Amino acid sequence: MHSLGRPQNVTAFSFIQFLESHLGASPRLHVILKVHNGLFYTQVMLADIVVFDGLDELDALGPFEILRRAGQLSIDFSVRLVAHTGQDTVCAASGLTFATDGRFVPGEADVVIVAGGGWNARSKQGAWAEYQKGELAPLLVEAARSATVIAGVCTGTMLWAHAGVLNGRRANTHHTAHAELADLGVVVVPDRVVDDGDVITSGGVTSGLDLALWLVARELSELLAQQIAKSIEYKWFRPNRSISA
Repeated sequence: MHSLGRPQNVTAFSFIQFLESHLGASPRLHVILKVHNGLFYTQVMLADIVVFDGLDELDALGPFEILRRAGQLSIDFSVRLVAHTGQDTVCAASGLTFATDGRFVPGEADVVIVAGGGWNARSKQGAWAEYQKGELAPLLVEAARSATVIAGVCTGTMLWAHAGVLNGRRANTHHTAHAELADLGVVVVPDRVVDDGDVITSGGVTSGLDLALWLVARELSELLAQQIAKSIEYKWFRPNRSISA
């Protein structure tokens, strides 16, 4: 956890009053307090979505939409689009160009989500190209050690797998890459979202929405996830795993 919210004077009101005034009746929100010089702060859970040229637009922007809404409705969550190259903009597979929020630095985010795209076609830009370059893999290894949760959308899972951090873990990717994922020592589970504790992955493209909603439900609040799904008129898939796991 790295970001600090607004300072609150400890003598002004009690910790319970603080929670009630900021969180209401929500039974499960992720809040950590940091005390400094007699003040305490709410710490923000930060999620980074790792992006690169040639990615599939929806792999990144679908989860970003969900998680940005969560950040707007919760005091303790924030999401960024980050590139390991530090580039200011990314041009996606279908030509959409969008701005990034900064450089991907392992250790900064609690949740690290990697998008996919261009893997199966062995495109010159996209997830396959990033694997071939080899620059992202060591950063993912470092991120896997420091993050609370690592996640892969579609063939973003393949980048985690090739980085060697999914050996023996349950995971999913785009269905056309299942055999390749299994060859890398991963237990392939063909569900839209696969929750393996600190590793959460999804199938192809649209399932990134389900992954993001599950992250919101698991790490923040199930009610919040339901609110977001309703607001975007989306019937989401929930993995076969307890919300308290």
